Amino acid sequence: MRLTWRKAPCERPDPYLDWEFRTRREPNPDPWCSVQIQIGPLDDALASLLKLQSAVQEGRVPGDDAPSGIRTIRMSDDERKLLQGWIGALGGATPPEIDKIDMQFFIYRQESFLYLHGEFNDPAFYQSLFAGPPIVGLQFNDFNEVPKPTTFPHNLITAQAVAIGIIDDGIAFAHERFRGPDMSSRVGAIWLQETEKRDPTDDSVVFGRLITKSAIDADLRICKSEDQIYRKVGVTNFGIKGKYAYNPLAERTTHGTHLLDLAAGGLVERPILAVQLPSVATIDTSGLTMGSYVLQAVRMIMIWADHLKEDKPPVPLVINFSYGLLAGPKDGSQYLEKALADLVHHRNKRHQNPNLTRLVMPAGNSYRTRAAAKLELGKEVQHLDWVIRPDDGATNYVEIWLDTGAEGKRGGAPVEVCLTAQDEKTSHPIRPSVGHLHQATIGSGPIAGVFFQRIQHGKTVRERILLAVNPTVRNDDSRELAPSGRWKLSIKNLTKNKITAHVYVQRDDTPFGYPRRGRQSYIDHAGAYESDPKTGDYRLQAEGCPIIYAETLSSIATCSMTNSDHVIVVGAAQASEDFPPSDHAPPADYTSSGPTKGRRGPDCAAFADEGDALWGMLAAGTFSGSVVKLSGTSVAAPQIVRQVASQLPAMAYPASAKSAASDTASSDSTDTDVTVRVDPPDPRLGKYIFRPASDGHIPKRRYPAVKEP
Repeated sequence: MRLTWRKAPCERPDPYLDWEFRTRREPNPDPWCSVQIQIGPLDDALASLLKLQSAVQEGRVPGDDAPSGIRTIRMSDDERKLLQGWIGALGGATPPEIDKIDMQFFIYRQESFLYLHGEFNDPAFYQSLFAGPPIVGLQFNDFNEVPKPTTFPHNLITAQAVAIGIIDDGIAFAHERFRGPDMSSRVGAIWLQETEKRDPTDDSVVFGRLITKSAIDADLRICKSEDQIYRKVGVTNFGIKGKYAYNPLAERTTHGTHLLDLAAGGLVERPILAVQLPSVATIDTSGLTMGSYVLQAVRMIMIWADHLKEDKPPVPLVINFSYGLLAGPKDGSQYLEKALADLVHHRNKRHQNPNLTRLVMPAGNSYRTRAAAKLELGKEVQHLDWVIRPDDGATNYVEIWLDTGAEGKRGGAPVEVCLTAQDEKTSHPIRPSVGHLHQATIGSGPIAGVFFQRIQHGKTVRERILLAVNPTVRNDDSRELAPSGRWKLSIKNLTKNKITAHVYVQRDDTPFGYPRRGRQSYIDHAGAYESDPKTGDYRLQAEGCPIIYAETLSSIATCSMTNSDHVIVVGAAQASEDFPPSDHAPPADYTSSGPTKGRRGPDCAAFADEGDALWGMLAAGTFSGSVVKLSGTSVAAPQIVRQVASQLPAMAYPASAKSAASDTASSDSTDTDVTVRVDPPDPRLGKYIFRPASDGHIPKRRYPAVKEP
């Protein structure tokens, strides 16, 4: 076998989107994409806002060449209401000060109008910041001439309440754990983002379904069971034939329900604002599809939180987002990570309250996955094996980040790479360049690609090489299949200076509960199998082995610890009988580790495993009365949400609080009833381990700690 490599211009500004476009076999000739835009210029924002409003109302951006009556741009009613509000404010007698975050909105555009010559094709009045891939199976709801934004009943919020936001998959919104004392729902609203399922009676969201508290309460009164409610709403509709259609609420265990119970179950003064991600975003663990849905979800939850109370002060909000990615710059500059942090920080800034909003995220579960390596590139060529598994129905990616001090440089990459399939006899050296990719073919279509980018982050320029390899088994499309096995990756330094290369394998596993699609690829090396003479553990590494356990934090949980106290990153600990008074509980075997460029490790940790015999933490199953176990840093994160929510009112509004509280909301607690200090801070556990919240409905188990010989 021999791969044929050729150079071609990029078709998209993002290499992940470019590879998706090149290998796509979709029948829809002009699909829709979600887009985050920035209104500009800011010094003439009112004129640009009016142009955007006109375009959305008319259904097309000036210059769009489409048949009459066909819309080429859409915007949700909540976004349109926000747009109208800013137009009114800037057109008033005393216009408020604005910043760039104020002038960011989400729209939907047909793909053919979105790109031109590999870049965004933007009109003069906005700039596209981020676009998702085509939305599979999208069915738009009808367009409302007058926006119908989401509204909430006045009895949903109390004076000292904190809203809990959750973005996840499989959220059992009718569960008894999410009801109040009168058995009415505490879920203020939930946006079901399934693109194939539209609601003909409510068009306030552009796609999917929006279900409010009043609708849930009505169903609780008339339906005989939770299952009947879910069937009535359509979230367990097995007639849907979408490419990745899945019905998690028909399962015994759902990720979103379990986590929401840990975060807010049984707490009557915690109104819930939820977004259930579509199956297509959850099953694509590379993050290619997820980003646009998640940003819209955070944006929507914050809009809802601001609408919970019409008067001041605004409601404190804690959001749980328990997803993670493996590959990225890991310096806080990854777009999704930075945009999430900016949105949270901006809500605090807009309301002039630094303790109003928190986002809680897991550190990741990739400590043992061999998904990270670090190479010091001198004169000698460095080699790694990239193991791509058989029966893998998803694309595999590897990102190589170069520390070169390449600020201001142009032209090709400072390194040469070879990507060679297992059965190839010869290799093909590639020096990638900006604006082009090198793609390999077997037969008619591409199976592997190499991209290169220079990315500006503040005053620093970082260089990324992205390697993409097609699935190894057919998965509902007609892409050319790549061979499985050991792909050889070699990197040669073309400069006289030493270069550090950080190699990260992108996430590619199948999420809990879903039919198997992807299988996680990994890095391998001959020096990765040394044996520990005391324990017999064969996972020790020989001197010089490039595979590392550090730098394994989720790539959307690496923002700087010094200026992002509104984002809390949580690791996982394992409980035992002697915690405390022992030093501290051990980290769970899988919990990821720092340091990265801007972060030593997680801020703190919570228990995600309560023993060696039965791993995981007990919390609610899909239906009321059921209890199941799940583990992972995603299970640790919502426990911190619960702790933060209990402390946030005293921090956000100390003058009206009955008593002062420790700084739990910034993960820097000194309350020994709540935390145990880790000194010095652990790169896998952070500065504190939080004790499990005492809720009473779940029995706790402890097992004797295992002492190493």
